[in-house]
Amino acid sequence: MLGEKVTMGQSLMVTVFSMVIVFLTLLIISYLIKGLQSFSQKDRAEKTVENIEPIKTEEKQEIIEEAEYSDDEELVAVIAAAIAANIGVDISDVKIKSIKRVPQNTSVWSKVGREEQIFNRL
Repeated sequence: MLGEKVTMGQSLMVTVFSMVIVFLTLLIISYLIKGLQSFSQKDRAEKTVENIEPIKTEEKQEIIEEAEYSDDEELVAVIAAAIAANIGVDISDVKIKSIKRVPQNTSVWSKVGREEQIFNRL
């Protein structure tokens, strides 16, 4: 092939063969990545909650504003219900001893970024 002239058919055959090799390699890499992701998520996905619908941000802000102005008993009830729903037990099994507000030391950008990551997982 070094001393011979290369025909158009031979060059097309080499091109198609090379493209098939590249795409097969990319496909194998893609399946490997998906397999590793599903393997790593099996450990984290022991507890799954079904039928979760993401809350829109407008509704969420309204809920937060209502919770700030409500009585302490209602706030404790809401927090107990959220904890019970998260861990999958009855509300009567959750005992709250104290609630302390944690000051926010992060920027608004960090908070929004974390919320987006959480909502994308749901």
